Amino acid sequence: MKFIGRKYEISLLQGEWAKDAASLIAIYGRRRVGKTRLVEEFYRDKNLWKFEGLEKQSKTRQINNFLSQLAEHSKDSAYKTASCKTWIDAFKFLDRAIIHSQHKHNIAVFFDELPYMANKRREMISELKWAWDNLWCNKSGFSLILCGSVASFMVESVINSSALYGRIKLEICLKPFSFGECRDFMGPKYSNRELLDLYMICGGIPEYLLQIDKSSSVAVNINRLAFTKDGYFTKEFSRIFKDMFYEDGIYKKIIMLFSRYKSLKTEELLEILSMSGGSGFSRYLKNLELAQFVENFVPCGHPKESKLQRHRLIDEYLHFYFKFIHPNLKTIEPNTNKDIFSKILTSRSYQSWAGLAFERVCLKHINEIIKALRIDQLVTDYGPYYDRATNTKEGLQIDLMIERHDPAITVCEMKYHCGKIGKWIIDEMERKVSLLPSTKKSIEKVLVTTEGITNDLREMNYFAKVLLLEDVFGKP
Repeated sequence: MKFIGRKYEISLLQGEWAKDAASLIAIYGRRRVGKTRLVEEFYRDKNLWKFEGLEKQSKTRQINNFLSQLAEHSKDSAYKTASCKTWIDAFKFLDRAIIHSQHKHNIAVFFDELPYMANKRREMISELKWAWDNLWCNKSGFSLILCGSVASFMVESVINSSALYGRIKLEICLKPFSFGECRDFMGPKYSNRELLDLYMICGGIPEYLLQIDKSSSVAVNINRLAFTKDGYFTKEFSRIFKDMFYEDGIYKKIIMLFSRYKSLKTEELLEILSMSGGSGFSRYLKNLELAQFVENFVPCGHPKESKLQRHRLIDEYLHFYFKFIHPNLKTIEPNTNKDIFSKILTSRSYQSWAGLAFERVCLKHINEIIKALRIDQLVTDYGPYYDRATNTKEGLQIDLMIERHDPAITVCEMKYHCGKIGKWIIDEMERKVSLLPSTKKSIEKVLVTTEGITNDLREMNYFAKVLLLEDVFGKP
């Protein structure tokens, strides 16, 4: 299949490959995000030896599997039966095989799913440090790529470990596809609106997009994948947490809680979960952030360390799972209802969910919105803005506020709507603007929506700009 996107990451790998020195590279990211494909694509015309860890297997089994793969790469069956009790011995065998290969050290060694290979323990990383320092660090043309989906292990035990400190030359946190990359990946079959509906449900995860049968509509695909007994999305939630977290019980509780709220402060999380704070709980949140499921943010105009910092769930699939798949599992299990999703699509709860999902997609593409507004050279800060209600004032939530160098502030409203937006939007916007702190700057109002606006609203020239999907993401 044609390789799509990842131009920035490819450029980073190319820059490292071009250096006349040994390279130690770390790549991590969410499950199914395309880490392995990225490495295999970049090194496909180079000399790549790939070693893959086995899930939930002992150290002995991991080493034996490593040696079996080494025998295949080196075309020397003797390595399959080699006596090897430590990773240092295994790395010595690898070095010997490289030296005796026709490529010498002009080779890339790829440890895929390193956390599995290491049994999620740091012992192997210390031995890997010995191998790097004593066997490979001075070998020009040699690359060692360490890759894994357990982001917490990759960051804490590999990238930030004392063993490999200062040795890793390139670190890549691979993110999901943007909407534009998703469109390139899916090809011309679907309209922007259909792709938006798909993106709101499964995000930019390449493996999820591969499940889509392009001969059917998005709705038919989602019904098959998410609302049948053995559907891919029906089962994916349990696979995610089995692979990525150790104490999955507390992680599931936190994720389920986030799915019910737009955002939460740490104190609110602790209160609802009846848990105490401290470094232990902070680590849970940090690991969820590293896994790209959760992010923290502050209102526009406030420093990152502000006490107003909040956390929110940003993974599209998890939002959809907890809103519609999880509550319907008992209906899905008998596999007798053939069209659950069509009923969901026409429900008020779906329209409400879609409004928030559209907002999340827009917030992931703020840079595209700023470029579409042609104010990218003016921006000083951006993000959601919120102010809590008190006894003397109403609460306020603005989808996106953009502070600028010039005497203006841009306030963006995101609306997912089946039809065109009418004049009713004005009262809603005016209420929000009236609750903003007083400022000498003018307020520029922007609407980002799916189907456009009515003629009578357009004639009022209320919005400085109305952005449609093609304005932000281009035409399909």
